[in-house]
Amino acid sequence: MFAVAAVSGSRIAVSSSFSPQTRPAQRRGALHVVAADKRTRPAVADVASFQKGGASDTGGSSVQIALLTRRIEGLTTHLLKNKKDYSTQRGLKKLLGQRSRLQNYLKKKNFEEYSQTMDALGLKR
Repeated sequence: MFAVAAVSGSRIAVSSSFSPQTRPAQRRGALHVVAADKRTRPAVADVASFQKGGASDTGGSSVQIALLTRRIEGLTTHLLKNKKDYSTQRGLKKLLGQRSRLQNYLKKKNFEEYSQTMDALGLKR
């Protein structure tokens, strides 16, 4: 997408490789629905199955990923009905980013637990 300039004498010829056909078809902030259909992946398992230290374990990475997945599914169903709720779209994007960071952390720290969590939640690795 850089302009190339050729100088010959007093004339300057500018050519650009940018054309309207090369632009992406979607808007910059377009929303991509995570799970439009509940049948695309299993329902979020009970959070207790992710708690390693008993009922008091609420801060483990796998527990947080499970809780965020439950919230993301709820917001996704809400946004399917209310397509112009932009504040909820922003909140959903923030939750997706937070879950992604937790997934990356868990992947680096304990890959076995990461793979079990992703399989139990039905998320891509």
